[in-house]
Amino acid sequence: MRNSVALAALAPLSAVSLVQYGCASKPSALLTDPVHASATTSSTAASSIAQEDGGTLVALVDGSAIGFDQLRTALIESTGQAILRDAVLDVRLAERLRAARIEITSEKIEAERALLLSTLSPDGARALELLGEIRNRQGLGKQRFSALLRRNAGLRALIAPTITLDEEGMQNAFDMLHGPKRVARLAVLTSLADAEQFITAVNNGQTFSDLAVARSLHESATRGGLLAPITRRDPSYPESLRAAIFTANINRIGAPVFDSGRFYLVQPIEEFPADGVSMSASREECRAMLRLSRERLLMDALARELSSLEGVTIFDAAFDAASEPTRPR
Repeated sequence: MRNSVALAALAPLSAVSLVQYGCASKPSALLTDPVHASATTSSTAASSIAQEDGGTLVALVDGSAIGFDQLRTALIESTGQAILRDAVLDVRLAERLRAARIEITSEKIEAERALLLSTLSPDGARALELLGEIRNRQGLGKQRFSALLRRNAGLRALIAPTITLDEEGMQNAFDMLHGPKRVARLAVLTSLADAEQFITAVNNGQTFSDLAVARSLHESATRGGLLAPITRRDPSYPESLRAAIFTANINRIGAPVFDSGRFYLVQPIEEFPADGVSMSASREECRAMLRLSRERLLMDALARELSSLEGVTIFDAAFDAASEPTRPR
């Protein structure tokens, strides 16, 4: 099981690369070359158009210029609030670090990168491959990825003194690493009547997986409700749901579980026994996992606090509009 590490608890953003065309003067010999002359004329004309109609030139499409001003509002609507929250977080984080007299060194930033890679895969090459996929998916270019690592290092340094490693937490970590696991299918439904109809349909011969695809509200619906192996103390799921998964008989549907306004149905389909590793032999491993888990929770909470727009005066109306919830028309 790989440990999870938060990527600063912020939503993925989109990065836009601006291509600026200069109008540098060329040697007179090149001006006699019709190809160079045409390129120079087009670039100069495009820059002029962009400056008049769209600000900084971003692209040239079939002789027509696209200026940054033409894209600005759409970019802000798409990712503006998230980027603004990043900036707000960075300002407040820097203040907290100064007040605490904490310096974020290059070694601390590199440690964040190494930690992230180690959580992705024990194989170095595979970890780099997975990191590349994450960066591409979340639009994390060189600048934003570097900022992310620095931000994580700052958050981790601030919460470090508050981390406690108690025996109950160690037992939970041990259970997650080496305890028995179950694989189950899950369906989340809006009402008890829906849950009862679901159970009736399964009893009449329909499969749990097909019904989950059609009716479940959980993100696992596309997989037929299939969950990753879960341990008895896994904090990723509510206690009531974990209890249902571990008390129901294999391939039988447990009684509906009500939690947070929804009804949960589970069907355990496989069980794996504990791996036989003792607590004493895995104590350091459990300690490391528990520390990372608690650091992640506290870093997430601090990031949400520091990135709040409460108390922030927004002068640009476009960013102000981007921060407002969308209302149906």
